[in-house]
Amino acid sequence: MSRLFILVTAVALVCLTGVSTASAAPTDVVGTASRDLARSGPYDVASTAQIVPCSGPGAAAQNADARRQGARTPLQCTSTAPILGGPETSVDYWYPTVAGPRPLVVFVPGDGANPGYFAALARHWASFGFVVAIAMIRHEVLPQSSFLGVRRAVAASRDPRSPLFGRIDDRSVILAGHSAGATKAVEAAGLVTAAQRGLPVPNDLRLPTGTALRAVLAVQPDIHIVTAGVDVPTFTVTGDADETSRPGLVGALVYDRVTGPAWFAVARGASHLVTVDPVDTIPFTRAVVAFLLATTGDATGCRAFVGPGWALRADPTFVRTIRNGAAVSTGCPIGGAR
Repeated sequence: MSRLFILVTAVALVCLTGVSTASAAPTDVVGTASRDLARSGPYDVASTAQIVPCSGPGAAAQNADARRQGARTPLQCTSTAPILGGPETSVDYWYPTVAGPRPLVVFVPGDGANPGYFAALARHWASFGFVVAIAMIRHEVLPQSSFLGVRRAVAASRDPRSPLFGRIDDRSVILAGHSAGATKAVEAAGLVTAAQRGLPVPNDLRLPTGTALRAVLAVQPDIHIVTAGVDVPTFTVTGDADETSRPGLVGALVYDRVTGPAWFAVARGASHLVTVDPVDTIPFTRAVVAFLLATTGDATGCRAFVGPGWALRADPTFVRTIRNGAAVSTGCPIGGAR
C-alpha cells in the first residue's frame, strides 16, 4: 500500500470525523480537509422564522414522546401548527447572507412534527452555503409539501420584495426530509422521474418550469410506503437504535429501489429523534453535510462519497455503509440537471 494512498485516506477521515492531525494545516474554508463539518460553516445565516420553545396544547405530550424516541433536548417550534396553533401550511427559510444564487434544499418534517424541531439543522446547512426551506402541509397524503416548498422558494427568489430575492439557484434543487418527510422526499423524486419519462403526473406534483432536481437526502425515513423509480443521487441515513426507521426495511424499501447513484449508512447508536438535538451531537451530521457539499463539487464532500477510497466506508460513526454500482461510477459533483 503506497504512502500516498494512506495519506489521502487519513485526510478523508479527518473531514468526516473532525479529528485533527498534526499534518492537517487549516487553509481556505472551501474544499479543505481541515474543516469539522459538525461545526458551523463559513457563512452568516438569516432566517424568516422565529423559533421559540414549544408550548400550548400537545406540547407536553410531544416532548414526552420525543424523549421516548431518543431526544435529549426540549423541542423548539415555529408558530406553525401542530402545537402552537398557527397555519397548517408553511414554508420557512434559512439562508446564507452572501449575495448570489445558492443551491436550494427543501426539507419536509415528519408527521406531527413542527418545523422548529429542525431549525438548528437548517441553520447549520445554510452556514455551508445552502438556502434551506422547511415546508409543511399538516394533513397531506401525497408528497405535495416537497413541491410546495420548491414553488414558494422559487417564487420568493424572483420577488424583489422578498429577502430571498436572487438567492436561489433553480437548477440545483435537493429534496430532503426526516421520517415520513424523508419518505415523501423520495416519493417526490420518483414523481419527478415519472414526469420526465412522460408519465401523467398532476401539476401540483411537478417541479416548476426551469428548475432541476440534483439529489435527495433521506434522513431516517419511515417505511410505510414503498418507493421506486428515483434516478438522482440519493443518500439515505438511519441509526441502529432507530425503532421507526429500521435499517433492514429502509435498506430494502428505499436504498434498493433507487435506480440512480445511491448511498446508505447506519449510524451507531442513533435513535429516531436524535435529529432534534444539538447539531454537533448528531452522529451523522458530518456525513450529511458532506453529501450536500458533494452536490456542489466541493472537494471535502466528494472525498466522502466519490471514488474507490470513499471515506464514509471507514468512518467509525457507522456500523454499515453501502453504495450501489451507479454510486461507485459517479463523478464530482454528484448529481446534475434533471
